[in-house]
Amino acid sequence: MNMSKIRTYIHRLMEPQFVRFLFTAALNTAVGWCIFASLRYLFGLIPNIDALFWANFFGTIISVLFNFKTYGAIVFRNKDFKLIFKFVLVYSVTFFCNYFLIRLFKDQWEINNYIAAAIVAVPIGFLNYFLNKYFTYVKEQKVWHYLVLAAILIVEVIIFILLKTVGE
Repeated sequence: MNMSKIRTYIHRLMEPQFVRFLFTAALNTAVGWCIFASLRYLFGLIPNIDALFWANFFGTIISVLFNFKTYGAIVFRNKDFKLIFKFVLVYSVTFFCNYFLIRLFKDQWEINNYIAAAIVAVPIGFLNYFLNKYFTYVKEQKVWHYLVLAAILIVEVIIFILLKTVGE
């Protein structure tokens, strides 16, 4: 890699939008992890339920609403509430990615849910940024964007159902 490519890459990382994302992501991650950990503990008190799933599910709903406001206002400078559908579609995709990664850490490496959630928050956060930048807040929306995200979501739901019915 030559020096001009390295400088271009560093310059892109220092774009104001990306810097705002990093600060906002830190806030959102801290809030989201606290919500998840609290819910994981509370649902863990209820016998015979998948506490990880329900903590992740309700934590994601609460976090999505918080994140929609912070990312929209701070990172992308767009407060248009009409974008909530696209934002929720992105978070639906990343919800299952988050769930699968936490399960992977737990099942393969015996890392508890709390630590695994903190670890996967970083890659899931970057995935959210890029999907929101190029899907939710993009000026010209392409129909194939919806189709790709919908297809990914359908595959994730099928895998989840298979895990729940066969894998456990």
